[in-house]
Amino acid sequence: MSGTPFIPFPQNSSADPKSSAAYHLHHPHHRGPKEPTNLPFLKEDQFTDTILVLEGKKLYINRCILGYASPYFQRLLDSAHKAAIAEKKSKAEVKISNKSYTDFVDLLTYLHPGTGSDVTEKMALRLLPLANEYEIAPLKEKCEKVLIGSLRKTPATPNVSKGSPTFKHRKDNGPELLLKCIKSADAGSSKALLEECVRIFSYQDIPLKDLKASTEISDQVKARIYENRMENTSSKMSKLASELEKERSEKEKLRSQLTDRHVTATKSRMSRITRFGSDPSVEDPSDQIMAQVPPARHHNYHSHRLSNAKANNDP
Repeated sequence: MSGTPFIPFPQNSSADPKSSAAYHLHHPHHRGPKEPTNLPFLKEDQFTDTILVLEGKKLYINRCILGYASPYFQRLLDSAHKAAIAEKKSKAEVKISNKSYTDFVDLLTYLHPGTGSDVTEKMALRLLPLANEYEIAPLKEKCEKVLIGSLRKTPATPNVSKGSPTFKHRKDNGPELLLKCIKSADAGSSKALLEECVRIFSYQDIPLKDLKASTEISDQVKARIYENRMENTSSKMSKLASELEKERSEKEKLRSQLTDRHVTATKSRMSRITRFGSDPSVEDPSDQIMAQVPPARHHNYHSHRLSNAKANNDP
């Protein structure tokens, strides 16, 4: 690695991003070529010293691009170049099995200094397992950030107003995105993304049918989700039981207060009957006292004048 200089490719900042091959590769609905044609690693140039072979297709790179980003590839390419030198070959050819050509195009599109491509949601789903396997820590962190942000922006339950999420690539399909994220997190050993997925799966509205049927998610992750769902349900039931107990206690307290008031009123009536008897003819002493008070005489100004005038006119 130390003997090969790192020469960055120039990046044209004034070019229209929609005119690039990287844009057409990741925007299939845009009218343009279906296959990328002008990515710098799709053809050999003066900087090429390594050829990657995937699914029978070749990618031409300088080993610094992968070597600086990945300790895994640093070891692999150093070994490959030593073998090439021993065989008196100018370029090392490395065959990578059981990996997608498209995924590696995405990987090099992100790493290559001549593309300047950022990580999209779809790229992050595919690149997270590769970043973990090839020890590319900055890319793994970037993928986690993109996917966690997408999960938090997308409703976890289907949007009823837009119909059932029957399409595989609907933007509002929260459960579908959640399932893809947890598959990627499990394959990529992403603790941060896995924690977020498990947290969302704890909601009762999230269906578990597709999770149970999936063979790409490990039994350990499934068990953790089920356990978290049960703990969340148990916590909600405990909270509900506490609220019901509190309501029952308040009702008992109110009933006790009403009973005390009724008992007090009954004792008062019984005391009154004991003092004055139950005969309706026996009046309360307070009523007898009030009966002896003469009624108040009301002064009427007009009747008083008429009475005085009549007295003055009498002989």
